[in-house]
Amino acid sequence: MDEEREFELCEPAPFLYFENGQMAVTDGCSVWQVIVTCEAMMATANPPQKSLRRLTRYAPFYRELAAAAIRRGDDVDGRVLIREADVLAARPRSLRRLPERLRFPADA
Repeated sequence: MDEEREFELCEPAPFLYFENGQMAVTDGCSVWQVIVTCEAMMATANPPQKSLRRLTRYAPFYRELAAAAIRRGDDVDGRVLIREADVLAARPRSLRRLPERLRFPADA
């Protein structure tokens, strides 16, 4: 049953806080704070960069990583940390499901 929960982005909108990106996801009952490290954002696409544009463009990808972490029980006190290793491990298979225009574009 837990595997069937759907997660979606919710308020507040994604934002940068110091070096990291932050966003929120919900399953309709609970809300989790998702922290995307600077290194994770830089590993998501080429050229490597940390930006609000990248965070918002890849928010669905980060949401899926966060959902997988929550399902595994890797959240701590309502927070989920997305690291570079998470992105590198998931990027090839997860980004294949994104629309063509979102696959590995250069963020101008």
